[in-house]
Amino acid sequence: MTIMSNKVNTLTNVGNPELDGADFIDTENSIESLDKSDKLKSMKDILSKFKIQLPKPGEYLDGSIINTSRSSVLVDLGPLGTGIVYPGEFYENPELHKSLKPGMPVKVVVIELENEDGYRELSLRLAQRSSAWFQIRQMLEKGDLVTTKIINLNKGGLVVDVQGVQGFIPLSQLNEEHYPKIDGGDTTKIIQALQKYRNQEFTLKIIDVDESQNKLILSEKAILNSVAPQEIISKYSTGDVVEVEIVQVTDFGVFVKLPDESDGLVHISELTWRTINDPNEIVKIGEKVKAKIISIDSRKILLSLKVLKDNPWEKIDGKYQVGQQIEGTIVKFDIYGVRIELEPGIIALVPTSEFSTKSSMERLKMGEKSNFAIVEFEPQDQKIILTPITK
Repeated sequence: MTIMSNKVNTLTNVGNPELDGADFIDTENSIESLDKSDKLKSMKDILSKFKIQLPKPGEYLDGSIINTSRSSVLVDLGPLGTGIVYPGEFYENPELHKSLKPGMPVKVVVIELENEDGYRELSLRLAQRSSAWFQIRQMLEKGDLVTTKIINLNKGGLVVDVQGVQGFIPLSQLNEEHYPKIDGGDTTKIIQALQKYRNQEFTLKIIDVDESQNKLILSEKAILNSVAPQEIISKYSTGDVVEVEIVQVTDFGVFVKLPDESDGLVHISELTWRTINDPNEIVKIGEKVKAKIISIDSRKILLSLKVLKDNPWEKIDGKYQVGQQIEGTIVKFDIYGVRIELEPGIIALVPTSEFSTKSSMERLKMGEKSNFAIVEFEPQDQKIILTPITK
């Protein structure tokens, strides 16, 4: 009972304007003087009065580090009390534990609402990974380079940490200068040769990501292969229309060959004005299509198919207005909210903040139609913001 009464004592005085300048409520003594049913009723009354909504396992919370030790990390969750992160969280990444300092803001995931010690059990690792996988996919799509330290190794290659996610560099993806040249492929000698790279920084390119299998593969070689030679880049200019061949289809777009055999990328958002989840809906490997070069830099050539087709956004001025109630089809869920197709090629957004509860958002189903109201309409920026109409 001591743990519970202490928590309530905190809740009844922190951030409560009605109690400013008043004496603290001695909830421990007053609650102890009640019978069991009255205690429960009193507790519920206090919690309801201060409108504290307890989190559920799996929810994300913001907090700040109170202190760290070898046995735990304590996190201040404000009016929700104190959370704890146990050392098992840091087995894969001990550097994360060392980096935590008192007062540092952190994002955590609730594992258990209240454990036997009276703490909310939390995970830093799960919170990091959720946002990390999103950032990693963006780096893969953009072709961004990653500079990170080697944290471990094995006979097959080197292990790195990217945004809190463990990644792997196969031996076959190392540059010649780093590849261990061992006669006979002796495993012990290979590992010995790789030891010198521990804690060294490598610049790498992400080549394969699969969150469901916890797979992140990086490469040194891919950097050299992805750098377009200056003489090739000089042949093209932004705005050029060229015939390309589809050579690889991925979930984020398609890789193409230009007439001189140089490589290019068409991102999934540049394939069509419609929202699609699979590029195979639009193109097939081996197909030749016209594309427009929209960007050239020292590492890649980006192209677009959709800019060569009629832009539906140029035809809707005057068709929609703020306050108008419309019906749309749910076509995609992402970190920003829900994407709604109003007509072919016209995709609006219902931001997450427009839903009163998480469950009201989850009630929407892919492919279903629903009613919305327009709260923002900016066709020149290809932007329509909606809010759901509740019955």
